[in-house]
Amino acid sequence: MRMSLSTRIKAEARRLGFALVGILPTGPSLTHPFYQAWLEKGYAGEMGYLERHAPLKAHLERLAPGARSVIMLSLNYYSAAPPAPANQEQPRGRISRYAWGRDYHDLIAEKLRELSDFIAAEAGRPVQCRNYVDTAPVMEREFAARAGLGWVGKHGVLIHWGLGSWLFLAELLVDIELDYDEPPPPRRARQGGASRPAGDFPAIPLGLELRESCGSCTACIDACPTDAIVAEKTVDSRRCISYHTIELKGPIPEEFRSRIGEWVFGCDICQDVCPWNRRAKPSGEPEFSAEAERVQPSLLALLALDEQGFRERFGGTAILRTKRRGLLRNAAIALGNRLAADNDTESRAAALQALRNSLADAEPLVRGAAAWALGVAGGPQAMEALGNAQHRESDESVRVEISRALGRWGR
Repeated sequence: MRMSLSTRIKAEARRLGFALVGILPTGPSLTHPFYQAWLEKGYAGEMGYLERHAPLKAHLERLAPGARSVIMLSLNYYSAAPPAPANQEQPRGRISRYAWGRDYHDLIAEKLRELSDFIAAEAGRPVQCRNYVDTAPVMEREFAARAGLGWVGKHGVLIHWGLGSWLFLAELLVDIELDYDEPPPPRRARQGGASRPAGDFPAIPLGLELRESCGSCTACIDACPTDAIVAEKTVDSRRCISYHTIELKGPIPEEFRSRIGEWVFGCDICQDVCPWNRRAKPSGEPEFSAEAERVQPSLLALLALDEQGFRERFGGTAILRTKRRGLLRNAAIALGNRLAADNDTESRAAALQALRNSLADAEPLVRGAAAWALGVAGGPQAMEALGNAQHRESDESVRVEISRALGRWGR
């Protein structure tokens, strides 16, 4: 008996490398009131596009008129960390796992185009197909959960019972009806009842709530160094390390700098501590693997990058999103945090020299971060460099950073 089109689509998606596939009819978002309340709290920070796109997120057909079905897909990106870099004496930063390899937008977009072509060929008629990879106003985690791809954990990330949370989400909206998946059976949370949002947020619809499996575990909430998970499923972006190191275009607020640690792009802490990620299986996608210098880059090497060097080193990766000035801002702050905890004379001298050089960077954002890092480091060399920079600095925001840095030591 010939397989249904839906079954053939799922088989092709898996052949292309997608770990999970679910198909739903298009329709309204069930969690949009929760999302709207999140926006009204200001938790989006400076990501104004989220507010602008909110009306489109209320219903899939607002985004794609005429669409009848949504095909939800997930791609496993878990890669084991490579051996540590040979020169461990150098101060090093940390990069989020999702950016270790090739930019997932490009990789998944290629797979979605192949899948779209397959659907058009198999349907026997022209098919309007819209492909999205984290690039459109779609309530992806909600529709993924409704399609049986997992549940939204307390850290706001989709978790699958067998694969954990190292998953990219993508979707195809097509103008044909397909065979739809039945909602997954209720899964009562372990060690307690289903979790509920705190405060004055609207309740998550019961059908989604019952399939949660976090139970009473609060590992992600407890581990977050900036207390960004302010309630279950509720992340205040303004406190999140990923937001600060990627989305935020200006200086990182001083109250969070020391808590960022050595992260220079993104953060994995809430996923690293999640017990469900003990089940994570390596991705079969070779382009998600990485070399040691991508996972733990030398902070001194990052601060030495010019624009061309930045693009040559990180071309084709998600790290381009933060731009050179953002990455070097982050590297300077991470180096300041390292200096605050490291008394090794040799590595300290090299770090201080890199920061002194950064005080002359063309970008005020980088100069300001370097001033803060030197203020954290302290000592005669740092104070001399800051004093010299204060006399020549013309940018007011950087002058403020230098004055604060000197003020830490009564200068």
